[in-house]
Formats: sequence, C-alpha cells, structure tokens
Amino acid sequence: MSDNKQMLYARNLISVCVDGVENGDYQGWIWHQYSDEPLEFEGFLQMLSIMEGLLDEWDFPQKALATRSFFKQEKPVYKKHVNPDELVIDQVQKENGVRNVQNKRGKRATFIVQVSFRQRATWQGHVIHAESDEKKDYQSAMELLRIMDEYLREK
Repeated sequence: MSDNKQMLYARNLISVCVDGVENGDYQGWIWHQYSDEPLEFEGFLQMLSIMEGLLDEWDFPQKALATRSFFKQEKPVYKKHVNPDELVIDQVQKENGVRNVQNKRGKRATFIVQVSFRQRATWQGHVIHAESDEKKDYQSAMELLRIMDEYLREK
C-alpha cells in the first residue's frame, strides 16, 4: 500500500466492505459516517439500493431528476428542517455526529465511495480501492460496479 494514502473528504462517504462471493454476486457491509452500525447487503443490486436510500435520506447530493411513476405515489418526506437554509445532511450530521468510515475493511475488498452528483438518472463521483490505494472517477452507477468488479476479479 502506498505511503501517500488516498483520502476523500465529503459529507456522504460510504465504505463498501466486500466479505464474500456467492453465485457471482458479492456480499458484505456498508458503513456510513452517521451510524455505528453497518448495513448488510447480499448482492450488488441490494448494495446500490441501500446506497441510493441513504443518499435520498440525506438529500445529498440532490437528485437532478425526479423518479417517474405511472402510479400515485407519496412524495419523499425528508426530515423536517429546523432551519430552511440548512441542508438535510447538515441536520443529520448535527444529530448523529460523524465517524471515520475510511478505516473499515472487508475480507475481500474495500471501496470508499463518494457520490458527487446524481444527474442523468445515475451517479457520478469517485471511488478508492483501499487495498491498492487507487482512486478512480465514475460517470454512472454501472461504471462504479464495473470498477469494483475489476478489482474483485483480480483477487
């Protein structure tokens, strides 16, 4: 591992710790800065769904497009703002404090993910493969999965 450790600094860092592989799909844990408890995932689809749920809960980064539906749906209710000039994620941060997620490790691999934007109905951001200390940019959730899969297949 490099002496110059790659670091990301953002309000929405997520550590994806991959522990195992079953039927070609990955299992592990998701850690985020606002909880002491990890979220378990059993497959990439569930991992993406959990991460999208966290980003929606934090309302950060905000979606550029609303989800289309042909059925009546309730609008998402984010936490009530105490201060209308304050972002939801600022309120979450004040209520829960911040933890370091960059030291969490999976048995097979660890990825530190930052979603910078949610545009064109997908994610854009950066990911660090903790074991090799390599940082890569991605332009879609699919590209993020491809990057993660490349590192996992090397093991």
